[in-house]
Amino acid sequence: MLFHATMTHSEDNCPAYQSEMMPGVLKSFEDLEGLGKELDVKLHYFTWCPPDHAAFVLLEADTLTAVSRFLFSIPLRQDIKIVPVEHLADTVAMAKAVAAQAQG
Repeated sequence: MLFHATMTHSEDNCPAYQSEMMPGVLKSFEDLEGLGKELDVKLHYFTWCPPDHAAFVLLEADTLTAVSRFLFSIPLRQDIKIVPVEHLADTVAMAKAVAAQAQG
């Protein structure tokens, strides 16, 4: 299952301005690949928008628990919104099935 996460933090809680936080945050980023293997979480992308203090992540995992453990491993107090998503091809297939069922 795919999960899209949006993570935001405040300027007051930003590692760029709280230099004592940066080593732990950087270490957690370096450890994400290994943690993903341990939790069976595949990271498709992890992007940042520094001016907005926001990150956008696409993960693949069997459980929300694994995704939560993966994201909460980052030692940064932030708001995290996790949404299950699917590929457009899957949505199109479902829409065609619904349309066919409605016609017949």
